[in-house]
Amino acid sequence: MNTRICLALALMLGSGLCWAQGEKAMSGNKDAEDKIVQTEKQLWEAWKKSDAKPFQEHLADRAVGVSSRGVMEGTQAVVQDITGGKCDVSSYSLEDTKVTWLDSNTALLTYKGNQDATCEGKKIPATVYASSIYVKRGNNWKAMFHQETPTMEAMQSKE
Repeated sequence: MNTRICLALALMLGSGLCWAQGEKAMSGNKDAEDKIVQTEKQLWEAWKKSDAKPFQEHLADRAVGVSSRGVMEGTQAVVQDITGGKCDVSSYSLEDTKVTWLDSNTALLTYKGNQDATCEGKKIPATVYASSIYVKRGNNWKAMFHQETPTMEAMQSKE
């Protein structure tokens, strides 16, 4: 079975089994939730500036990213995908952020991202729904996985 399918199955099964335990163990951990959201915003700002350093600092060792360009496996591939896309970002915002605890060391961040940007000369979808999985490494929260899905309105405007 290929690695991506195994990862997806493990995430689905693991999150289902650990969700209740994680919710009970971590609900109300406002400091950790604030840190995760703050880190995600720092990564969006780094994307705007084409700055690889925050990604190298805040991504887990074997990070995975899913974008319209495909699945990027490994931190360096993810960093290259994000910062090498020749993007001109005028503005962005994150709204409706929500942290769901999978266990005491793993959190799922979901939100709506709004962006005004072009990458490689092409306008990208103005609104996406995004998710990131964060894992605790020592005292730090690291982004392990990230994906974005354009809204229906954004996809229809491309037709």
